[in-house]
Amino acid sequence: MMWLLWACTSQAPSDSLTVLAASSLTDAVTELGRAFEQGHPPAQVTPSFAGSHTLATQIRHGLQADVLASADEAHLASLHADQLVQPPRAFAGNTLVLALSDRIDPAVTLRTLTTVDTLVLGDPVAPVGRYTEVLLDAAQRRYGASWREQLEQRVASREPNARLVIAKVALGEADAAIAYATDATAVQHVNVVPLPELSPTAGYFHAELTTSTQPALARAWTAFVESEEGQQILRQHGFTAASP
Repeated sequence: MMWLLWACTSQAPSDSLTVLAASSLTDAVTELGRAFEQGHPPAQVTPSFAGSHTLATQIRHGLQADVLASADEAHLASLHADQLVQPPRAFAGNTLVLALSDRIDPAVTLRTLTTVDTLVLGDPVAPVGRYTEVLLDAAQRRYGASWREQLEQRVASREPNARLVIAKVALGEADAAIAYATDATAVQHVNVVPLPELSPTAGYFHAELTTSTQPALARAWTAFVESEEGQQILRQHGFTAASP
């Protein structure tokens, strides 16, 4: 299997499929690729991971690929409006959690998050950052403006994609982060605090690119992801079913 960081712009072999995917899908799409290859020989899946906004920008600049899987419905809707992708479809969901370094008190909650020394959030340019803003707005209504002001003083950085958010905590460079549940549970040295009452549901959407050189294979990929086998792999990585 070919695993490349960025999609190649040269002519791809007839059995090669390039899948662009949000960074939070890294582990799941990697496993989906292996399973797809086993069921669709001699297909070769080449995934490329980055923030959803980065991938959308690359497509607009002519990056050759076959499928885009995004954590941002708006980006895909815009690409579809410009006839760059086929109609998007939802295929998975996610939630936000507190990710706490194992060196701090695991009893920290969203209310007491103002007591940590360093907090990492997603940049609002990325879906994880925009979902985080929705969560913090809801928390501010519950805990007050002074809580939000204190929290902002703890923010050490705002990262451009979901994987960079959780990496800061996993590597011991921050005390806490607000991250996707799937990312937080996939790393070591992190305690996870669910936020069931306040977390928005993050939706994941995919679509075949209209410029795909492998349209049939691209359609087979999205169908596989939506199949029971594909959905089981996503569940194993902590993703929830797509919202109806």
